[in-house]
Amino acid sequence: MILTPHIVVGAAIGAKTQNLGLIIILGLLTHFIMDKLPHWDYDLPAVLREFRKNKKIKPLLSDFVKMAIDITVGLFLAFIILWYKNFLSFDYLPFILFGIFISLLPDIVHGFAFLMPGKTARKINQITKFFHHPEDKQKKGKITFLNMMTTILVIIICVFLLSL
Repeated sequence: MILTPHIVVGAAIGAKTQNLGLIIILGLLTHFIMDKLPHWDYDLPAVLREFRKNKKIKPLLSDFVKMAIDITVGLFLAFIILWYKNFLSFDYLPFILFGIFISLLPDIVHGFAFLMPGKTARKINQITKFFHHPEDKQKKGKITFLNMMTTILVIIICVFLLSL
């Protein structure tokens, strides 16, 4: 799943629960549930392999720019809705930020696994593959109608739940 839905869900969990233990449980649970859905995702492993092989930085920078835009859109969307619902006070903000962090944590760990050699990286990749929608159906890095519609639907549902 791209990062925007994870950010919006994490913000909603943080704003609505205000309980660190529940934020951790729900943040991780919803992350893995959303990753099981058909979705569009970045093909960072292939881009990193290509960079290591040919030292071409353009595809790598392109993916990082896409991720930066994705994070910006997710944060903007979450904070606009939370501002509208009067959740952006100092009472809620630490929980919201923690919820966003926890909801992104599996992707952060997976991203760092590409930089680590050896057994730890392979184990993290195995765990990630187990919780992800099957790659042969996901068409990593490619946008298909089903993958994009599922991602958009998840974002709409997240925005709706956040605005309750």
